[in-house]
Parts: sequence; structure tokens; C-alpha cells
Amino acid sequence: MTSPQPPQSRAATGGGVNEETLHLPTTTPGSAAHPAAATQRTAPSPYPVRPPFRAPAPPPAAPAPPGMRTTGAHPRPAPAPVRPPQRWEGVGFRPDIQGLRAVAVVLVLLSHAGFAFAQGGYVGVDVFFVVSGFLITSLLVKEVFDTGKISIAGFYARRARRILPAASAVTIATALGAWLWFPVTRLEAVMQDAFTVIVYAVNYRFVATETEYLNADQMPSPFQQYWSLAVEEQFYVIWPLLLIGLLVLAKRAPRKFVTAALAACAGLFALSLVLSVLTTQVSQPTAYYAAHTRIWELAAGAVLALMLPTLKRIPAALAWVLGIAGLAAIIASGVLYDSSTPFPGYTALLPVLGAAALIAAGTGAKNPSSSLLGTGPFQYVGKISYSLYLWHWPILILIPLAVDAEPTVSLNVVLLLATVAVAQLSFLYIEEPLRRARPLKTSNMWGLVTGVACSLLGIGMVLVLTLGFGKVPPQEDDAVDLEAVEEVEDVSQIEVRLQEGIATTQVPADLEPSLTAVATDQPEIYGNGCHLDAWTEDLPGDCVFGDTGGDKTVMLVGDSHAAQWFPALEPIAEANGWKLLTRTKSACTPATVTVSNSDVGGEYTGCAEWRDRVLDEIDELKPAMVVLSGEDAPPLVDWEDDSPERWAQGWTDTLARITPSAGQTVVLTDTPRSPYGPVPDCVALHQDAVDECVMQRTEAVDDSGNREAAFAAEQEAGAQVVETVGWFCYAGECPVVTGNLLVYRDSHHMSTPYARSLTQLLEEQLPAL
Repeated sequence: MTSPQPPQSRAATGGGVNEETLHLPTTTPGSAAHPAAATQRTAPSPYPVRPPFRAPAPPPAAPAPPGMRTTGAHPRPAPAPVRPPQRWEGVGFRPDIQGLRAVAVVLVLLSHAGFAFAQGGYVGVDVFFVVSGFLITSLLVKEVFDTGKISIAGFYARRARRILPAASAVTIATALGAWLWFPVTRLEAVMQDAFTVIVYAVNYRFVATETEYLNADQMPSPFQQYWSLAVEEQFYVIWPLLLIGLLVLAKRAPRKFVTAALAACAGLFALSLVLSVLTTQVSQPTAYYAAHTRIWELAAGAVLALMLPTLKRIPAALAWVLGIAGLAAIIASGVLYDSSTPFPGYTALLPVLGAAALIAAGTGAKNPSSSLLGTGPFQYVGKISYSLYLWHWPILILIPLAVDAEPTVSLNVVLLLATVAVAQLSFLYIEEPLRRARPLKTSNMWGLVTGVACSLLGIGMVLVLTLGFGKVPPQEDDAVDLEAVEEVEDVSQIEVRLQEGIATTQVPADLEPSLTAVATDQPEIYGNGCHLDAWTEDLPGDCVFGDTGGDKTVMLVGDSHAAQWFPALEPIAEANGWKLLTRTKSACTPATVTVSNSDVGGEYTGCAEWRDRVLDEIDELKPAMVVLSGEDAPPLVDWEDDSPERWAQGWTDTLARITPSAGQTVVLTDTPRSPYGPVPDCVALHQDAVDECVMQRTEAVDDSGNREAAFAAEQEAGAQVVETVGWFCYAGECPVVTGNLLVYRDSHHMSTPYARSLTQLLEEQLPAL
């Protein structure tokens, strides 16, 4: 900017008077007088000499208004000052978080290996959720401050590069291993698991399958570990979109965006936690696997990410306390929790808050816990933790099947050491190359293409194994015709069949139900709603069978061990003109005791409510006969050493209600239970050595004392007790195949054709009406 120039002086033209004539100085404003002009005079002056004239200095210019600048004497707008950009310090590499990953994955591995002291190691997954919520939200918030927006394409491209290559490799390897070594009885279900893994919905498939009582003793899926990845993927779909919406509402002001996001996280945390607590009380499997009951754990990490500036100012003393308390909370929950802990619900707060405290401590001042997590062993395990988590479970499940070995803690330790080597290779040659490949990092499109390609490869493998090399034939060809089943005529004939079954080594070609159809082999009352699940207490209507117009009513009452007798009792009722009314409910014993149920997350209150309604109905109907049966040793609430006495008293109380109202009361003793897991799976794995699945009577029949105590109480109450073990076991052994019949459809329920084969034996034991 230039300063104003003074005007140039010039002599007047014509006959005017100039400054020299008037004896005035001829200096210009601000210049020195010429020496000659200062002394030259035209005539002597009577006035004293005065100093030369100096024009007054111009007043200082007023400052230009803000936003204006001047050129010459004219102000004009100045460019707006450049405001420094708002900054948000990102997380960067956090050794303590890498070490926290190691703690989480080690807890999971110890639990799955079968170590008794780490039964609660499943809390490691909760730690992973907190870490994921923290890191993902930190990246998204930093992107908002750096660019003023969130790139959806960039976010999903990064997630695809990070997650899908290793996950898809494990999915493909697991599907192939399952096809090679898994029993054919479970193969179709496993391939369905694989497909839902690829579409990120396997957690809700597990909700559906594990809330089904009859699936409680099934072999675990080799894809079980993917449920947590599905929850995270579902979170990744929702979370960036929610943050973008909040950014728009905040008019792209980063600080306002952080405030809005904190409020949203707090609300999400509270809502999801409440749902988790309530759902755990009703259906623990649903609460465990579902996303809406787990999102609060990721939201806890997100809250930490949004509070980073505050966390960086944590005092050293507080960081020490948070670090030590957080690590102690995680380890304590892994050691103190077990399979009976109602989880997640409020009990998940301990590992979640512990993980949050550790992250907060590491964000602030240096502390012993963060330093410990930053040491070499924790860093190494944390580095490969993702691959380690993916690979360990299928290795633990499939390798024992491949080598025909019984899973033990010792074998599992060896397998976990092998898993570390596999995870290291997976990290070096799958995770890192694809995550850091320059073309994939510089182009969102190629990152997304990588994710799509991984998914397509997984789907292709599943389709090839199920359609191209399928082992499961169409099930409509395997339907069992119960009318064609040959019934046993007397005890001597069943003993002969059992003797032959004990010696059987080859699976009959015409086995009924077939190994591929046994999964759907259930009594009729399962398909028409007459057998109730764990969440239904209302008595069903229209559950009348046999001779529906008969004048004598017979009621079948109990749990699923009573329902399994329906294929034998229904033709008896029809032949004798009885009206058969079924009242059965899963896992609900007819004995008046308080039962617990893991599916409902604790005390099975619905069982007591249903039982009372059935007993009231018996009082009202006064049936000609009531047939009862149930499991010998259901899980009782507050089980004590005197459980046989409590069990006997429960039967006494029930029969005291029934006997006065029923013409006849019959109790069928419980059937054997396989100590080796589902019988069809064992048979499928030993089709040329079926005798390896034969059970010892001492192992298959309850030996807790409950059976004998109940037997005595039932007889004393006036009931007719039918001992059924002789129809399943002979000379201390219990075969699993007799003739062409598969005896069990799982580990403790008869198959429907075997139940039908016992019709005449059962009829002989029932009293005449």
C-alpha cells in the first residue's frame, strides 16, 4: 500500500502576484526552505524577521474499518482473515490397545480350550466390541475435522480391506473342512451357517437355532465365532450413516457434531443396555447373539472416542487407578463368570467398563497397566489377534474329527499352539498384503471390489460343496412311514433286538430315520403347536388325538420326554376309543419343583405357571387316565445335596393333585441319555463301527439318586410306574441301532419309528379303562 503524494507547486501565469512578491516562503508542505530564498529581500522591512512558514501536518488518517483496505485516499474491502482449521488429534497407534486385544483373545482361547479357571473367557468378545467402537468412531470423527465430511465409500473400502480377506479365507477353509469331516447329520445346517456368515447375518441364525430346545445338545457349528463379526458389521452399516445425519443436523460444524454424537451415543448405550438386561431374563441366547442387545458395548467405545480431548487431560493418579481397576475387572469377569452366569445383561457391565477404563487410562498419563500391555508378548499376540480369533475355533472343532480323537484340554492346547502358527501366516500373507496394497488404498472402488470378490468366493465355495458335491439327498425321499414300522410283540422279542443291536457294526442301508432326515424327525405334536416351547404358557386348543369322539379322556403330561411317547400312545388311544389330550412343554418337568433354564436366562417361571394350569385342567376334566413322564435330573434352582429328597417331594406334590381327579395315574420312567452327545452324529462318524456308539447302562441312566427316590414316591402316591429302561438296554449295554431302526433322534429322545415300535409293549403296561 502507497502513501499519498504531496501536490506539485507551480508559478502563476499572467499578471498575478506570486509568493516571492509577497515575500512569502515558497516551500511546499513538508519540505525545507531553499536557503537563498530564505535570505533574499526586495527592500528593507520594518518587521522583525519571522521563521519560515510551515504548513500544519495533516491529521492522522482514521483506521480503516474491519474488512476494508485503502488505495490512495479510497478505502476498499480487505480479504477476510484466514481462520486456522479446527483440529482433532486422532488416536494413532496405541500399544496399550494392541495389548488389550491380546488380553481379549487369550481369554476367549482359554475358555474354548476347556480350562476350568477361564469359563468366563467369553467376555473377551465384549472387550473387542469396546475397542472396535472406540477405534472406528475415532477415525470417523477425525475425518469430519480434517475434511468436513464422512466418506461412506472410503469407510466401507477400509473395512472391506481390513476384515473380509482373512474372514473369507477362513470361511472357505472351514466349509471345505466341514464337508470333509463333519457328520452328514449336521452338514446341511453347517452350510447354512456358512452362507449366513457371508451375508453377515449368522448371529441371528444362531438366535433362531439355539433358542430351539431340541438343538441344545447339537455339535457346535465350526462357524460359531463369526457371530461377533456379524454384530460388528451390522454396527458398521448403521453407525456411519447415523453420524452423517448428525453432521448434517449440526450444519457441518465439527464441535456441534461431537456434542450431538455424544448425546446420540449416550441414548444408544442406555437403550441397548436396557434391552440387553430385559432380553437376558427372557431369552439368553437372543440377548447373547443379537445386535440390538450388544450395540451398547460398541457405543461405550464410541463415547470414549468422542471424549478424547477430555481423556488426554486425565491426571496421572487417576490414570493409575483406572488402568489397574480396568484390567482387574476384565480378568475377574473371565475367571468368576461361567456358563451359568446370566449373560450379557447387567453382568456384561464389568468387562465393558473395565475395557473402557483401560482405554481411558492409556489416553491420559502413563500408567503401569498401559505399560504392561505395551510389552512385547502382548504386542505380538495383539497384532495377530484377528487371525487368531478367526482360525482357532474351526481348528478346535474340525481337527479332532479329522483325526478321530476325543477333544481334551491337552489336545486343545496343542491345537492352539498350531493356531498361533496359522494365524501368523494368515497375518503375513492375507491380512497385511491386502490391507496395505497401494492400489487398494488409493482407490475406494478397488477396496469395495475386493470385499465383493471375497464374498463371492465364499458363496461360490458353499454352492459347489452343497450343489456340486452334496452329501445330503432331498429330504422328501427320506420321510418315515410310521404305519409301516414293525412293532415289537413282547419283552423277549425286544431283548433279541437289543442283543443284535449291541453287536451291530454297519449302518443298515434302509436305516429309519436316515441320517440325513433325522434332524427333522419329531412327533406330530411338534409341528402343530401342541407341544409348547419354553416361552409359551397358555394351554393350546384342538390338541385332541386318538378317537376324538371317545367318551374316555386320556392325558399325556410332561416335558419333551413325555412328548416322545406320543407316536406309541396315539395308536393305542385310537384302537381303544380313547380321546387323547396332550399337555407337554419343553424342559418343563411334571414334578412340582423350581427349574432353571438357560434359554430363558435363569429361573423357569413359565414352567410353574404352565404346570399349575394343567393341574387345574385335570381337576376340571377328571380324565380317565393321566400318563406322565419327564427327565430324571433337570436343572433345579438352588440345587443342594438333598436333591433326591426334593425331587421325590416334587413328584409327591404333583401326584397329590392328580390322583384324586384322575381315574388312573401312570408314570413312565425316563429313557437313557447318551454321554457322547447326539447319537446320530456318532453313528454318522462311525458308519463302519456303530458298536463304538453303544452306551453303557451305568453311564446312560441317571445315577444321582433322583430316579430311585422318584420311583418310591410315585408308587407310594398310588401311581402305576412303568420301568422303560429294559426296552432300551440289555445286559448293561444300550445299543443305538436295532434292526433297521435308529433308536435316538438326538442324545436323549427316541426317534419316532422306534417309539412306534414299542406300541404293543406300552399298551400291555397301561391299566384297563
